[in-house]
Amino acid sequence: MNSMIEYYERRAQEYDAIYDRAQVKSDLRELGRWLQDHVRDLTVLEVACGTGYWTSIAAASARSILATDYNPAPLAIARAKGLGANVRLERADAYALPDYPLHFECGMAHLWWSHVCKREQAAFLSQFASKLLPGAKLLMIDNNFVSGSTAISRVDDDGNSYQLRSLRNGEQYEVLKNFPSAEDLERALGSFCSDVRIRELEYFWAVSARFPDASRFNARRS
Repeated sequence: MNSMIEYYERRAQEYDAIYDRAQVKSDLRELGRWLQDHVRDLTVLEVACGTGYWTSIAAASARSILATDYNPAPLAIARAKGLGANVRLERADAYALPDYPLHFECGMAHLWWSHVCKREQAAFLSQFASKLLPGAKLLMIDNNFVSGSTAISRVDDDGNSYQLRSLRNGEQYEVLKNFPSAEDLERALGSFCSDVRIRELEYFWAVSARFPDASRFNARRS
């Protein structure tokens, strides 16, 4: 099993504790409002939903959400939360999504982009766009690098950074964790999206953008 997949499967019961830290509460309140405003009355496809933290926030205003994750354990936690009749949860690989009916007006991926290695960013965006309606909105939230609290264990030849993560039982994993700057995001998303808007807070960043006609991505994949 991929070490990152295994890490998040085993960490499922511990994961939501990251949102309980006092120092991030202000950011989370602001991001919650931002997310609900952006998904209001939209049909949403979410990848890497994990335990459903952001799903639950978006569900308050979205018309419907299909939330997906590769790992069964986080999905089980999300299901137990009772996220609402407008939320459906399914297991799916973010890099190889099924051929859903093309009715999604928005795609969201929170605390996921940082785990996508730089060589796979374009492929991920291309296939994600192909599952959405033309002109669909893209929403992402992720972590900022915070000096003194964010330790990087190494950087590979492609510029991807890694962290050593420990579970409560003492197991340790090396996890890919990139911290893109606003310029990095604009460069990576600019080739695929228009109207890229970045919101930078202390502990998190958020980005909204628009995919063009998804047919161009389908053509690129054929």
